[in-house]
Amino acid sequence: MKLSEKAGKIQPSITLSISAKAKEMRAAGIPVLNFSAGEPDFDTPEAVKRAGVRAIEEGFTKYTPAGGTPELKDAIIRKYEKELGISYKPSEVIVSNGGKQAIHSVFQTLLNPGDEVLVPAPYWVSYPDMVKL
Repeated sequence: MKLSEKAGKIQPSITLSISAKAKEMRAAGIPVLNFSAGEPDFDTPEAVKRAGVRAIEEGFTKYTPAGGTPELKDAIIRKYEKELGISYKPSEVIVSNGGKQAIHSVFQTLLNPGDEVLVPAPYWVSYPDMVKL
C-alpha cells in the first residue's frame, strides 16, 4: 500500500526510537534513566484502575461526544475554578487525548499548504512534522 505524499515526508519518531533503545538496554540489564516518552515510572493508581473497571461494568463503553462528556467538562470547569479562580463555560472546554493531539487537530483545521508556521524553541520533536502534515 502506498502512503500519501504528505505522509511520506514525515520522519520516524526520535522519541520512540530513544524509548525503544532504553527498553532494550534495560532488558539487557543496563541501568537506564529514560527521559524520552514521558511515561511515568509508576503503575496506574489503584483508585484509577477501580474507576475504569467500574465504568466498564456499568456499561460506560460507548462513544462519547468528541469534545468531552458534559460531566467531564463540568469537572474540568470546577477544577479550574477551585484551583486557579478561572471560570469557563462548557462551550469553551474541549477534551482531547493530550496536548499533541489537540495541536495536531488545530493544525489540520486551520493550516493550508504554503502557510507559514513559527515553531518556537524549545518544542516537542513532533511539532515540525505535524506542521508538514
